[in-house]
Amino acid sequence: MSELIEINIINSIAIFSASAIPIYLSCKLKGNLQKLTILVGIFAITHAIYHTTEVFGFEEIAENIIEPLSVLVLVVFGFWYLRIRSVRRATV
Repeated sequence: MSELIEINIINSIAIFSASAIPIYLSCKLKGNLQKLTILVGIFAITHAIYHTTEVFGFEEIAENIIEPLSVLVLVVFGFWYLRIRSVRRATV
């Protein structure tokens, strides 16, 4: 087994495990914070799927579909955070 495959296996396990926290929190939280944690959870899951698909040898799918999708989710998270922050500043 190559070193890159081992690293991707470890990364996918770690990221899938870490995605449990925002998923759990999104069930407990309400409002805008719930939406933010859902986006973080979706990002973590798609990023873990990226590493998993690379392990199984689907580099083209991982690089051309899943990686841009996870980046898109992260960018949406950033815009959503800025939107919430600007609304809060306007009301203060």
